Amino acid sequence: MGSSDDLQDHHEIGNEVIKKKGVYTKRKCQDCFFLILFLLFWAGMIIVAVFGVKHGKPDRIVKGTDSYGNICGVNNIEQGILNETQARDTTNEPYVYFIYYPELLAYRVICIEECPNSTYTDLNEPDQLICDYGTVPASNQVSPNGTCMGKIKSKLIFNRCIPDLNNTNAVLDTVIDKIYQFVNNQLSSDLSVKILTDLTTSWRYLIYGALISMGLGLTWIFLLRFFAGFITWVTVFAAYVCLGLLTAQVYFQWQDAKDVYDNTIPSQRLVMQENNILALKVIFIILCVVCGIFALVLLALFSRIRIAIRIIKECSRAIGIMPSIFFFPIFIFILLCGFTVYWVYIGVFLATAGSPTYDDQYRFEGYQADPNLVKIQIYHFFGYLWTFAFILALNQTTIAGAISSWYWVQDKKDTPFFPVWSSLFRVIRYHLGSIALGSLILAIVQFIRWVLRFLEKKFKGKEAYLARFIIRCLGCIFGCFERFIKFLDKNAYIMVSIYGYSFCQGAKRGFQLVLTNILRVAAVNLVSSFLMFLGRVFITAATVGISLYLLKKHEDLSFYIIPAILIGFIAFAISTGFMSVYDMSIDTMLLCFCEDCERNDGSPERPYYMSKSLRKFVDGKGRSKCC
Repeated sequence: MGSSDDLQDHHEIGNEVIKKKGVYTKRKCQDCFFLILFLLFWAGMIIVAVFGVKHGKPDRIVKGTDSYGNICGVNNIEQGILNETQARDTTNEPYVYFIYYPELLAYRVICIEECPNSTYTDLNEPDQLICDYGTVPASNQVSPNGTCMGKIKSKLIFNRCIPDLNNTNAVLDTVIDKIYQFVNNQLSSDLSVKILTDLTTSWRYLIYGALISMGLGLTWIFLLRFFAGFITWVTVFAAYVCLGLLTAQVYFQWQDAKDVYDNTIPSQRLVMQENNILALKVIFIILCVVCGIFALVLLALFSRIRIAIRIIKECSRAIGIMPSIFFFPIFIFILLCGFTVYWVYIGVFLATAGSPTYDDQYRFEGYQADPNLVKIQIYHFFGYLWTFAFILALNQTTIAGAISSWYWVQDKKDTPFFPVWSSLFRVIRYHLGSIALGSLILAIVQFIRWVLRFLEKKFKGKEAYLARFIIRCLGCIFGCFERFIKFLDKNAYIMVSIYGYSFCQGAKRGFQLVLTNILRVAAVNLVSSFLMFLGRVFITAATVGISLYLLKKHEDLSFYIIPAILIGFIAFAISTGFMSVYDMSIDTMLLCFCEDCERNDGSPERPYYMSKSLRKFVDGKGRSKCC
């Protein structure tokens, strides 16, 4: 009884949609509880941010600390965190310098004004010694006190003065080897030092990469609007060519890095060099596999690509009437970037929150994190997943509303003015609660997958074979479930944008339509999604290839793979935003088509709202009946 009532209500709303020429206008706020829940959650995010900014010290990672816990280049006395007897004003001493005493087999780390530009091994001249704070340079301070040592020519890496490998004095070999070993241990135990420092140094290239991918994305969808067939085929082959060229470029850079590493004295090799080689090797293997799979898929779908081009042309007709839809992904991208920058900024503060600890003799040992910090970081991470999914859902629902307002008019010239921004207004006014619910479900599934990844990494190398097997199986299951939720969310947002349903009502109706037309929708969706993916591959591969070429020439970057990978993620995210215009347009048009078939029969009393070309495409050349 309830199902027939729901169907009757749906038909009444559908008739109202047709009557009003566009989308259902008699809406009300839906899923308000989840909007309130989302706002309360963000109140907690603000509290977390205040805690992080108050207690975190990112300079410990970026600028480095001495043996007493002082941050180099900072007035540690004013901060009042360290013990008064060990706190020091290092504002004029911004660089970390490592002193190694061969006779004592001990290290001392201090902050200095500049890295030494010459090497001095004669310890009888006090002016050429580097000493601990408050120590008068003298030869008797070298040993047994261990507070002074001769200068060693150094270069600046990660704000640390690292001995220059061009030092040829045989006396220094042991000292330099020990210093490199100490630095490697520090950098290996704290990967964030390498990542954050390289990202700080290469921020201009991150912006360049974003601008390149944004330009390519805008050009791609603009040309697709007028030359759908030609641009689609060009994209297919250009994506494969770019993948091939990127694979070749990574291979040659891997060999160059390997040659440099092999020609370096083993005791003076840095961990960053080894990480670069390993990262390039792994990326090369992955790209080879992707190229092979890509070629096989291309051969299998070659004939169906021509079919998908026709529906892309139909979507281009709708998109051409609303040019602002081209720029809407830029608005979403700026929103996502702003949120991501905020999240990373607060995350760095949370990662460096802690208090100094001392041994029984009151010597500095390190910084210890707050016991509740892990729970706060988990909360902060889940907030990222939920908010990111929320913003993407806002993008999907807005585009779906704009395309459906074009579809449900007989004369396409009667499409409402400013359909994109009108759709955005409807979403913000009535459906933020539905978006919050859909994104919450997706975020929970994604969070479970991240927990499973963490557990799998924790059990790695241990003899817990059964536990690892179960975790991997669960990871596979939740990976499939995540894809299903994304599919369900997308269809729900389309129904919400057309009829003003709640999330659950929209998901139910959307799933019914897809299930009824499973073969038709699956065939079109598969090929069109593949073509949209090729657009992403082309933009990402071209952007990363240009970025790798530029980053390799940047002498201050030792671990340049991290910025390159991040640029790849940024490029893929930007291209996904632009592709989402066509991706969501195709899905919306298909569901509108199925709804049109179910509601109308092509007669003068109940005419179809689809174009003749779309009806011919979906149902075949010789048939006029829709379903």
